[in-house]
Amino acid sequence: MRRRSQCGQALTEFALIVPPLLLFVLLTVDVGRSFYQAIDAAGASRAGVRMGIISDTSDIGAAVRDEPNSGIANSVANWGAEAFGQPYGSCLSSTATCGDPSGCVNGSFTGSQIACFAIRPCLLSSGADLGSCTSYGSWGARPEAGGGHGLQVLVVIKFTPVTPALSVLLGPGNFLYIRQQSVGTELYF
Repeated sequence: MRRRSQCGQALTEFALIVPPLLLFVLLTVDVGRSFYQAIDAAGASRAGVRMGIISDTSDIGAAVRDEPNSGIANSVANWGAEAFGQPYGSCLSSTATCGDPSGCVNGSFTGSQIACFAIRPCLLSSGADLGSCTSYGSWGARPEAGGGHGLQVLVVIKFTPVTPALSVLLGPGNFLYIRQQSVGTELYF
């Protein structure tokens, strides 16, 4: 008689412990995945700034999308209008729209698109090649040749969690938008 009640108690304890434990494991997986995506986005934005400070004719978009450490494939499905060969994908001149012209707001993502990039110039406090950005130009424009300009590159990743509880906490859409930016203040052109 006593053995049967202990068996029932163990089964009840197991049933009470498993759901929170499983939720904790899945949340840990989501936190790890989101951290990995944040590292990808930061690397891509740094690659874009590196390319942008080298030359006024280098393709910043290609550098962002082709970052070797990124886990985001360079495809139209992933990058949308900022993919290679798309309206905002090639950034070879200061007259072309480079990256998302709205600054990668949440509404910029269409269909299966999971990544977005945007660039904009900034004016430097020193008026020369060094200093901090004091004012920013419009999104989609790259710096013009001449001193006193910097460059900001923003990369946004649309993260979809696997944990249902986290999806509920995120609200409508069930997405987390991970934003990483880099600023280059010493342009070499």
